[in-house]
Amino acid sequence: MNESFSVIAVGSPIIDLIARVDEAFLQQVPGEKGGMVMISSEELTDILQQLGNHVKRTPGGSAANTLFDLAHFGVKTALMGTVGNDDAGNFYRQQLAEAQSSLHALRLSSQNTPTGHCICLVTPDAERTMRPALAAALEFDPAQVAVEDFAGYTLAHLEGYLLAHSEEKLAKLMSTARAAGCLISLDLASFEVVNAFRPAIKRLLKEYVNIVFANSDEADALLGKLPPQEQLCELRKLCPAAVVKLGEHGAWADCGSGAVFIPANQVNAIDTTAAGDSFAAGFLYGYLKNLPAAECGRIGAALAAETVQVFGAVLPDIAWEKLKQLI
Repeated sequence: MNESFSVIAVGSPIIDLIARVDEAFLQQVPGEKGGMVMISSEELTDILQQLGNHVKRTPGGSAANTLFDLAHFGVKTALMGTVGNDDAGNFYRQQLAEAQSSLHALRLSSQNTPTGHCICLVTPDAERTMRPALAAALEFDPAQVAVEDFAGYTLAHLEGYLLAHSEEKLAKLMSTARAAGCLISLDLASFEVVNAFRPAIKRLLKEYVNIVFANSDEADALLGKLPPQEQLCELRKLCPAAVVKLGEHGAWADCGSGAVFIPANQVNAIDTTAAGDSFAAGFLYGYLKNLPAAECGRIGAALAAETVQVFGAVLPDIAWEKLKQLI
């Protein structure tokens, strides 16, 4: 590893099953386009049968996507969460090991529950619609995490989906990470999560979080439909650093030295899956190197631009070489 800082990500380790679909297919799937709606394992199986063999399998999960990108930058990483003791879980552990990420905090299901999966449906406009069946990931209990799990890590990166375990348990998790000396970053994950847990999110931001990432839909759900710069100002009232991501329209960020606008790299997007997670990885890489917010954003935008040009969240080696030269 070639960096002095390290990151432990906490979230739901799931297998992404990515498929291209048309708008007509998407209309048969429950829930809104572009969002995230939990489904059962039976519903997941039904959708997969309709998709046939045109599915790409990659390791996924919001916090995990950010972790894999940071690992490619040479950052010491670990993932905390629960996978099944099955072929999919073995695949996930193998992918982490190949990324030289620590497995010390990854739990195995104690109830023979299968590894979680998420169907990512990508329409011709590059929008992704997610339907996860979390399965074993739901067995992760934040209340059972110890200070030792976080020991030696600079930052704990958490996904908003953890709120499904309850505000109290997530607060305990954040408190434990802080006790171990970790900074805390939180990605709000989805507007559905924010709509369900708005008051809890505001309390957690104010009490525990050092840096928060929100896309435009999540910021609207949390703060109302304000101009992004005003949303950034409101988020900064809750925690020391904040980022409002606007996709192809750039981002606003403030790490304590004033708001800066970060332009997006203009590329031909074919799949926006994990683009926000990749932006967070690039931004956090700069943030932990104590770079100005504009420079953090430049790295985040470059990484997100590479991600939207591939199908799925896994970049080819040539993209990583390009990114490493850039930074």
